[in-house]
Amino acid sequence: MGLFDSEVIRQGDMELMQYNDDNAFYKIIHKQIQANVVLEGEHFIAFHDIAPRAPVHILIIPKGSYIDYHDFIERASDIEILDFHRGMNQVVKLMKLRENGFKLRTNSGKFRLNDEGGQEVMHMHFHILGKPSEA
Repeated sequence: MGLFDSEVIRQGDMELMQYNDDNAFYKIIHKQIQANVVLEGEHFIAFHDIAPRAPVHILIIPKGSYIDYHDFIERASDIEILDFHRGMNQVVKLMKLRENGFKLRTNSGKFRLNDEGGQEVMHMHFHILGKPSEA
């Protein structure tokens, strides 16, 4: 399997992907590859995107092995979910994005719209995009 592949498991009429730890985000969490970390909490890590699409482009990922947002919400503990969402808010404050506004974006699966979207790394993550205020 490649860096962005996940094994697919069939269960009845439903296809479920199994988490594959051979991905860049797993390797960042386990310090196997480096990232420009902005903030780290007990259950999340936030770092600069290597191919930014905005003046500020941060990725925030849970430290647990979750494929997408649905997987995260269904299997993560309440503490993990709360810590992750509070972490997003802390990143917004730290990067001074509140005043000018910002986007929170996550992709789930391979769906693409107008050549945008589609989950490239099968580890749940959010993009935090914006332009910092001067204050």
